[in-house]
Amino acid sequence: MTANVFSDQINVLVADDHPLFRQALSEALSQTEHNIHIRQVQTLADTLTVADEGDIDLILLDLKMPDCVGLMGLIEIREKHPEISVAVVTANESGQTMRKVRSAGAVGYLIKSMELTALVNALDALLKGERFFSLEGSDDQQDINDDIDAMKKLASLTPKQQHVLSLISRGYLNKQIAYELDIKETTVKTHVSEIFRKLGIFNRTQAAIFNQYLNVPE
Repeated sequence: MTANVFSDQINVLVADDHPLFRQALSEALSQTEHNIHIRQVQTLADTLTVADEGDIDLILLDLKMPDCVGLMGLIEIREKHPEISVAVVTANESGQTMRKVRSAGAVGYLIKSMELTALVNALDALLKGERFFSLEGSDDQQDINDDIDAMKKLASLTPKQQHVLSLISRGYLNKQIAYELDIKETTVKTHVSEIFRKLGIFNRTQAAIFNQYLNVPE
């Protein structure tokens, strides 16, 4: 997102499963110097539905909604709607997580424990088309390149393949995955083959390591 890309009214979607924080974030947005129209949702599914409708300029995304697995929600939104700016608003204060979020294409990383004035200033910066990251992350270029490469590969997976990858990382066998997802074992084998091909890996151990990119600490 670059400066001056928004029209006079900025359409912001607040995606968080906690109603009190959705309201607090909406109130902080109202204290910025911009003309804002705010919508609120509490699931990733609803976030994607609203994004599909168009006219959203900025999504403020929580990483811990019930149907959102780690960073996969952010990756899915960025893959489907690269034209929408996304900033993560989270209680997670891990610099490593922030680096992953930045590598996945987010324009911001805001910590929920921020003082109101700091939060309003951060939101104001995002609404001006600037980037804002609350934490210091690793600037090692190799780490950043590795993150970006992993995020691109993960973005190529379908939602069903993402779910299968998650179950693989938990040690599920094909038969167990088939039972869990209520699909045929041959279908699971097809998904696994496609996952390995898209990620450029050869075994389940590598799949589990890849899946770690999606996980964020509690």
